[in-house]
Amino acid sequence: MTISVSILMPMRNAEAYIKETVQSLLNQSFSDFEIIVVNDGSDDKSQALVESFSDARIKIVQGESAGISVALNLALSHAQGRYVCRCDADDLYPLDRLQVQVDWLEAHPEYIAVAGKFSSMDEKSHVIAEFNTGNETCEITSELLSGKTRTHLGAFLMSLSIVNQLQGFREYFVTAEDIDMQLRLAECGRVAYIPQNMYFYRIHNDSITHVQSSNKRIFYENIARCFLKQRLERGADALEKGMPPQVPTIAGKPSDSTDQIVGYMIAESWRLHREKKKGQALAISIRACVKKPLAWRGWKNIIMILVKR
Repeated sequence: MTISVSILMPMRNAEAYIKETVQSLLNQSFSDFEIIVVNDGSDDKSQALVESFSDARIKIVQGESAGISVALNLALSHAQGRYVCRCDADDLYPLDRLQVQVDWLEAHPEYIAVAGKFSSMDEKSHVIAEFNTGNETCEITSELLSGKTRTHLGAFLMSLSIVNQLQGFREYFVTAEDIDMQLRLAECGRVAYIPQNMYFYRIHNDSITHVQSSNKRIFYENIARCFLKQRLERGADALEKGMPPQVPTIAGKPSDSTDQIVGYMIAESWRLHREKKKGQALAISIRACVKKPLAWRGWKNIIMILVKR
């Protein structure tokens, strides 16, 4: 029997969040999906927590502890859906996310993927901010082909046949594999964007984004965009030609998730202020100070919100 959607979920030591994540998928208003969980070397209770769900739509596959791209490709090899999407083991889906995106692609078969907005949340699942990625339904193929990515790959629903045609995620990318996928998708067909939140992205120090140095992430993001330019100009990139650039020795410490959360809160306070929601702007500014009370920028922000008309 054909399944509509395959959800790819790489998982490593996610016991603090995995039950909430899986439950957010099982709570979807749309039910015709499978969840392919790749247990990628967890040494905590992650697998046992997933197994505690008695739902036949959940499949657990043992990974190779060889990185995020390898784990995602292993999940892809088991996928049976018409469409495919990703959910990391610490993130969440809004209730109607799959229904909205499946309906949209069914009504627009000329598109191979549809993306949406995404929001950030903290360790306790408190929403920090919804990113301003656009308030109009539109095609984003051209902007992707220019190297611009407006949203998170977790907010995409994609044609599985196209992702398989691309041979999945490229294992050269230790990180930024999501950006590389977005850019390559746009070379295969039309990609749409609808202005509705599709993904809650959790910020915490144990996530892959914060385990790795900022310099490493920047390197791989730049390479993904450089490869796009090479493909458009020459028909193939250096990785496809078997001559990828050697990854330099990259120094730098992982970023602190608390600093990132405070930064998002401050940005969200000013978005609310511009919308003349001063009370809400002040409330989130206070939350930023509670999150990191010794950070002067949080207190400075409260003062500015209070005095600025």
